[in-house]
Amino acid sequence: MNKSSLKDIGFYLSIVLAGIGTWIGITHFFGVNGLFGEWLHERTLLKLSVFWISMAHLTITCMSIAFHRAHTHQAVKLHPVVDYSMQTFLWFVTSMSKLDWVSVHVYHHTHSDTPKDPHSPAQKGLAHVFFLGAFDYSRAKTDPEVLKIRSRIPANAYERFIARHLFMAPLAMAAILMVLFGPAFGLLLSGLLFLVSPIFAVGGVNALAHAFGYQNYDARDESRNLGFLFPLNWVICGELDHNNHHKFPRSPSFRHRWFEFDIGWVYITLMRWMGLCRVTGKVPVYNREAPPLNSQSEVAFVTRVS
Repeated sequence: MNKSSLKDIGFYLSIVLAGIGTWIGITHFFGVNGLFGEWLHERTLLKLSVFWISMAHLTITCMSIAFHRAHTHQAVKLHPVVDYSMQTFLWFVTSMSKLDWVSVHVYHHTHSDTPKDPHSPAQKGLAHVFFLGAFDYSRAKTDPEVLKIRSRIPANAYERFIARHLFMAPLAMAAILMVLFGPAFGLLLSGLLFLVSPIFAVGGVNALAHAFGYQNYDARDESRNLGFLFPLNWVICGELDHNNHHKFPRSPSFRHRWFEFDIGWVYITLMRWMGLCRVTGKVPVYNREAPPLNSQSEVAFVTRVS
């Protein structure tokens, strides 16, 4: 057994032991229900569902506005307080960093629906991307081409710290939830939070929106619009109008036609009115035959960091 394998075993063993110790400690000091766990004993399924859907919307909204529209495609410039708040929240809930997310997404745009695409239903099958896409994302982070992109993405000391300590914040979040709601409910809520990105971001957008729906444009891939699934598109912050985004990556709004709706663009408009962001991209006027705006620079953010 090599040194790296022993290090991995030691890491996971320490996590298990820390979890057991935390469970015993919280039960001893706060009881089996934590501070507020008794609240979940009535209408448990309803309350868990509301919690999960609400947190899913908040998580994907932060991912869409900060990681996606602001840092990957530079369609929006966020106020530092908003930017770092969203990045910190995503770190605690998803264990993702800006450097990893942006580099993999740039690679996806560059090779969309080709054999190099980390999450393409056309290449790997819908079921594979929906259920196993999170593992493909993890593998893609270590791809040499993705690492090359990653090395050229601007990042400050705090963002690099997050990227080096991905699991520190989720473990702290699990401990907080265990104190608040007891060890059993706390771990259940932590698990629900950790499933948000694989189900809604990887599964919902990269799987469904590359397999079903209509196309406003020829985007040279299988990206499609599913925004008419309004409840799901609300949870995913408008990301289901995916064909619009793949045609015009630097548009801050995914809504291009009168019947489409992007709640993310509503949030951006409100933040702009409050002085919390600046729109740097341009929302195109719908024209099915029109080429992309600034086609040579719109392909992906990689053209600006390579």
